[in-house]
Amino acid sequence: MPAAQRSAVERSGGGWITFAGTMLILAGAFNIIDGIAAIGNSGYLANDLLFANLDAWGWFFVIWGVLQIFAGFAVFGGAGWAAIVGVIAAFFNILAQISWAKVYPVWALSAIVVDILVIYALTVYGGQGPRTR
Repeated sequence: MPAAQRSAVERSGGGWITFAGTMLILAGAFNIIDGIAAIGNSGYLANDLLFANLDAWGWFFVIWGVLQIFAGFAVFGGAGWAAIVGVIAAFFNILAQISWAKVYPVWALSAIVVDILVIYALTVYGGQGPRTR
């Protein structure tokens, strides 16, 4: 297929959508790992949280991570509703990371930056699915 026809077929922002789906899946996986570590009373986490206790936050992050992974795969599938779920998941993950920041500040700040980029990608280009070649 000539380059002119291929560019007409490709959707604008496909790279951003791929990035958003990948980051939702990756953030979900890391949240599940952090949640399991919190539930298991891992020694590298401090039990000094904004509110609740480490076990409660651990279960929250396990469940939230699973939701993020499903949203990431739905973004890859091009489902229109996935952009909305992905934005909501990223938004609430920002709020959760702010509450979690005292436990692991470097990860929380990194996750917040990634979530902001995911929100940008999904609000500007959401619902289009990844770019096809």
